[in-house]
Amino acid sequence: MIDLFLPLLPADWRAKFVRRIIVTGAESTGTTTLALALAEALNCPYVPEYGREYTEKRASFETTPWRSEELVEIARVQNELENEAALRSTNRWIVADTDAMTTALWHERYFGHRSDEVDAIARAQVRPNVYILTGDDIPFEADRIREGGKARHALQDKLRAEIVKTNVPYLEVTGTPDARLTRVLEFLKHSN
Repeated sequence: MIDLFLPLLPADWRAKFVRRIIVTGAESTGTTTLALALAEALNCPYVPEYGREYTEKRASFETTPWRSEELVEIARVQNELENEAALRSTNRWIVADTDAMTTALWHERYFGHRSDEVDAIARAQVRPNVYILTGDDIPFEADRIREGGKARHALQDKLRAEIVKTNVPYLEVTGTPDARLTRVLEFLKHSN
């Protein structure tokens, strides 16, 4: 019933009813491909991975070590982008390509320990309704900024364990992009 009246509500009220789908996975597992296709299929806002955008703009990222403050900023902005997308949604859905929880695991990968600040930002994130974990069954495709090809399976295991801890319903998808999208859409029908 709320779906009928949702477009009539002010944006800040409407945002409270938005269902958040987080698509996450290790490097080169098809998260962006799936998140974009899912947002298109649901006709809803897409939230890009801010960490990728940040890395692409980062001066000499190949030679300059990461600083903890950078991952704090990435996590904070990722949450802000999600919240802004929720304000724009008119059909109760947003799809985000990663989240602050994933950034917390990247902090651990880079520094060998978790960050209290990044973890606090991840906890402050509006609880997602669903996590979609993209499988690492597809070949790793290196690009200018991707790293972690050899460590991708270990990161995948950590992501799965973190998602399980949240008690948020999740689905792990493998196979072709079309097969993944079909499985997610079917899963969403049964998790409303």
